[in-house]
Amino acid sequence: MNRKITAALLAALMLLTSTAAIAAPEDDEKQYSGEYTAFEQISDYVSKAFIDDTYTTEDVMAQGLSKLLENNEPVLVDLLKATLESMDDYSEFYTAEEYKEYQDQLNNTFYGIGITMEKKEDSDYVEVTGFTEGNDNAQNAGLLVGDLIYKVDGEYMTGLTTRAVRDKVVGEEGTTVEITVLRGGEELTFPIKRVAVSNATVSSAILEGNIGYIRITSFTFDTAGDFVYNLETMRENNVKKIILDLRDNGGGYVDSAIDVAEEIVPKGKIVDVKFRNKEYDATYTSQLSKKEFDFVVLVNEYTASAAEILASAMQDSKAAKLVGTKTYGKAVIQNLYPLQNGSVFKLTAGQYITRNGREINKIGLEPDVYVENVTQNVDLDDYTPFDLTTRNALGSSHNNVKAAKERLKLLGYYDGDTESPLFDMKLKDALRTFQLVNDIFSYGVLDVPTQETLDSEFSKIEIMTDHQLDKAYELLGGKNSK
Repeated sequence: MNRKITAALLAALMLLTSTAAIAAPEDDEKQYSGEYTAFEQISDYVSKAFIDDTYTTEDVMAQGLSKLLENNEPVLVDLLKATLESMDDYSEFYTAEEYKEYQDQLNNTFYGIGITMEKKEDSDYVEVTGFTEGNDNAQNAGLLVGDLIYKVDGEYMTGLTTRAVRDKVVGEEGTTVEITVLRGGEELTFPIKRVAVSNATVSSAILEGNIGYIRITSFTFDTAGDFVYNLETMRENNVKKIILDLRDNGGGYVDSAIDVAEEIVPKGKIVDVKFRNKEYDATYTSQLSKKEFDFVVLVNEYTASAAEILASAMQDSKAAKLVGTKTYGKAVIQNLYPLQNGSVFKLTAGQYITRNGREINKIGLEPDVYVENVTQNVDLDDYTPFDLTTRNALGSSHNNVKAAKERLKLLGYYDGDTESPLFDMKLKDALRTFQLVNDIFSYGVLDVPTQETLDSEFSKIEIMTDHQLDKAYELLGGKNSK
């Protein structure tokens, strides 16, 4: 009988053994299911009664597991996932395909054609406004800036919002999408292969009173460079006060967060990173000798991991006040370990300690100024009501039309003027799309069932009052309009 166990299976068995040890209660009495107890009892009996007396109980158990796992990839994958997930909330096993999806998510990557687009005011079409850096598929295929996106895979895009058109353009990597554009009165169709495109993780604006606003949604390979670019824009506009928004930022690459911190954290420690193997311990520092900007940092319960590293360094160094709610409290670091077959496992291997020596794992950062946002459903009384009796069509003028425009705009189907009661072609196209999505006869007429469905969907919208942003703006000297 062949008693050899492959390295991969042995590794899985070793992980299983360590899992069982960790799962044992504090009194060291292992608690197993009846089936597992039977497995252990049978193995013990076999070791004592089987004709080959060289088997131990552990050998028999290993032999059985090896036989089960050999050539049974789904079970092996389930075992590896269960083993790593039993360690803590962050350790995971990824197949090669899952790891690619994980990287795409981490780097804010989707698969499109590498264009920027925008729907201009008073236009029925989303327009190509540029091409993303490093992606030339769309240009090589023949698209030009100024092209109006007329169809995607044969489906009309007339009247749709920029987001709706984008959702039609993106898809699976390597697939081809047909883009039909209008150019100089001519209809042109281009087959374009979808490629990896990264969403920007940094955006900015200059608010009234020359107060800057920079938002970081996650920390990818490009985040630090994008942050420096946006910071330079602030310098060019003589901005001295900045709101840094880290809300809903779940983290990402630690190195990226540290690179950002080096630009805005005063000279001294940024963070200590400590591992079980102390030779990998590291202290990251900033050399920034002169404070250039006054900051307020926005945080909430979804500010986590690498985002907490940056927020804690800003708070501990007194470079900024934190405004919002307590952060998530993830102060452990995962290392990635690639395997020969392309799969990867992620294991919690270290933790970080803030500039002032705080351990915040499962604790989080308390804001200097605690502020909660308020979310509430749309109040229908604030908008033009439907009469729920009159049927309106193209060319008519009625308060129902104004009511439909208001609702469709907030729902993302319409981006035109909401003041006019005139039923125009733009509204008809928006209604047809809304009706199609909601399984209503899609003919672009504002009938009573459509009015009722619009009111139903509209009443589900939640509008948030951003008191946190208002407070940050106020702390930097801005005058909030009440």
